[in-house]
Amino acid sequence: MSQPANIDAPRMVWMYEPNLPLAIIASIIYGVSFIYIFYLTMIRYRAWYFSCVVAGSWLEVLGYVTRCISIKQPTQTVLFAVTLSFVVLAPIFVAAGNYLLIGRLVQRVLPARHQRVFGVHGRLITRVFVGLDIISFFVQSSGSIVAIVVNWQGPRAQTGLNVLVAGLALQVAGFCFFLAVFARFHWLATSHAAPHAPAGWKQVVAAVYISSFLILIRSIYRVAEFAEGVMGYSFNHEWLFWVFDAVPMVVAISVFCVYHPSTCLGSDGRMERVEEDGDQKELGSFGTRSTVAPEQR
Repeated sequence: MSQPANIDAPRMVWMYEPNLPLAIIASIIYGVSFIYIFYLTMIRYRAWYFSCVVAGSWLEVLGYVTRCISIKQPTQTVLFAVTLSFVVLAPIFVAAGNYLLIGRLVQRVLPARHQRVFGVHGRLITRVFVGLDIISFFVQSSGSIVAIVVNWQGPRAQTGLNVLVAGLALQVAGFCFFLAVFARFHWLATSHAAPHAPAGWKQVVAAVYISSFLILIRSIYRVAEFAEGVMGYSFNHEWLFWVFDAVPMVVAISVFCVYHPSTCLGSDGRMERVEEDGDQKELGSFGTRSTVAPEQR
């Protein structure tokens, strides 16, 4: 006679058998990426404006370390909720880094008469996209909190998932708009780059393209995953997570370890060169101007 199932046995929170060795490797890789981007941004260049990418990288590390712990304790819902939340929210901070760069690139690479993209001045472009990023962050955070409170179970968890999907969809829409604006800036820069545009700006543009496209791919995957719900294919097959989230995000961060924007834009990223009345003028980070006569150029 078979033994009856133990209905009081703890339930596993993972929908699949998670791979612990892969999680450990990912923790190490993300950890190395974080240490290097932290060194470049906070120590070598003191580029405080890019600290949001450092914060995003740190959240990824926390997410994967917590994933390792959660795999060893597969019945602990809190650990599962924490690792999921860290990994879901971290790309918002990395995206903010890309948004901060476009305004600085516009002001550093284009002459004053061309510093409008689709009619919007370079100084305002960053504010628009960072504003969208902040809204997306709060929407996703609120959805995650609602789902976490009920351990990602029940009708309230579904409500939280719906809010989270809305935040992710907003992020995808914002990123598509951002890429269109960035492509327009790239066209203008190719055609009308200022004579004294900083060396290396093309490498930074390439890094932004790579990072942005990978974040977009990851965001589309997350929208599909959460839209399906916890019983969908994505939540029940781990390979999708590694292919469409873990790998794209580590590359999206690490590309700035290779082409850090401060090598082109300086420590504060705000130095601006414009052309007025035939003279070359330089606008510093605090708005002070110094004029370089034509014969000195």
